Amino acid sequence: MQFSGSKRRKLRLAGDHRAACYPHSLQFYLQPPSENISLIEFESMAVDRVKLLKTVENLGVSYVKGTEQYQSKLESEIRKLKFSYRENSGNEYEPRRKDHISHFILRLAYCQSEDLRRWFIQQEMDLLRFRFSILPKDKIQSFLKDSHLQFEAISDEEKSYREQDITASSPGGVKLELESVYKVPFADALDLFRGRKVYLEEGFAYVPSKDISAIVLNEFRAKLSKALATLQ
Repeated sequence: MQFSGSKRRKLRLAGDHRAACYPHSLQFYLQPPSENISLIEFESMAVDRVKLLKTVENLGVSYVKGTEQYQSKLESEIRKLKFSYRENSGNEYEPRRKDHISHFILRLAYCQSEDLRRWFIQQEMDLLRFRFSILPKDKIQSFLKDSHLQFEAISDEEKSYREQDITASSPGGVKLELESVYKVPFADALDLFRGRKVYLEEGFAYVPSKDISAIVLNEFRAKLSKALATLQ
């Protein structure tokens, strides 16, 4: 990411290429931005990102995370600040670009102490949790692949074959006909295993989609924590 004068250099990308830059409304921020932006845009994006994360924090205190009220108010605030939040919501290139660049700006300019890094990680996790919760089911597999997470949804035949074991291992039961099940390496599902919430076989955990978010968030936290540690 480089800085220029008061105007940023516009990237002239065709529609397909623009979509390829940011295929989803959420991401793991695995690659830093490489385009030029102006100092004015840098400051504007930084301020909006801080506003967004403080909103995430405040709503998490005022409402139970994941409830309808929490989801509705957070979506409204994200929309006001013009960040990405939902798949298939029109032209999402600019909101997703802003989301990408502003995340890295705060990594560099905001996370200057251990307390600020912990705060940043927690709010980014809560933001990802919200976005993942509204991600359409048919987009989850491609998001996992783009995030370099090797979690494959098993076939309906395999799901039917293991249905009794998977259902018995899921607290409160689960209707597998309505959910995908992901085959996850055991090491990535340790928290679910410790809580006796997952079926294990030959080194793999079979995780219903209702529980996959916990693993995704753990992976995100680990990658973000490692990336921030390299900046110290």
